[in-house]
Amino acid sequence: MNLTTKLLAVSTACMIALGVALAPRIACAQAAATANADPALTAAAKKIFQGIADDDADAVKATVVSKYAKKVTKDELRPEQTGPKLTVAYDSSVKVLRATDKDAVVQATMFAPASDVPKGEASKLDIYMVKEKGNWLADAPDKKEAGDDATMQGGWYHPGAFTYCPNKGLEYLGSHFSNKLNCRATAVCR
Repeated sequence: MNLTTKLLAVSTACMIALGVALAPRIACAQAAATANADPALTAAAKKIFQGIADDDADAVKATVVSKYAKKVTKDELRPEQTGPKLTVAYDSSVKVLRATDKDAVVQATMFAPASDVPKGEASKLDIYMVKEKGNWLADAPDKKEAGDDATMQGGWYHPGAFTYCPNKGLEYLGSHFSNKLNCRATAVCR
């Protein structure tokens, strides 16, 4: 082995050891971020996720910003028939992916894909929410608010997920690689 090969082997081993050492800390920090989330945010998110799971357009309308509330229909609460075959499997838990005082992205396991789709693909539903007059409401994120995290240098695989867009219905954000450990992006809705 020459010096370059030895150096490459040692640096690779160090990077793997560092990744293994930091993984529990990253997981704890993410769990703490979800635990410290605004209770009003998680309550509003659960309400909209439950409305989508129950196929209840009226319940969803109450949790959407006013400019899109009239556009909410029952047909927009399910993926199109041309996509993967999915059944509703909402587990009543909400994960806060990112949050500020003004906006947030929440996620829940909403669908169970058919046997021909890998288990982690197309099972999650993300919602971009904004705080409007003290209430958390679903909104349609633009390109900046969607927070696209896909990069060519990414080493972390993020499975595809749906985003609820009050102005369009369910949009699919395909699987991608990112330099961020956890996906915090949503589909662009406007």
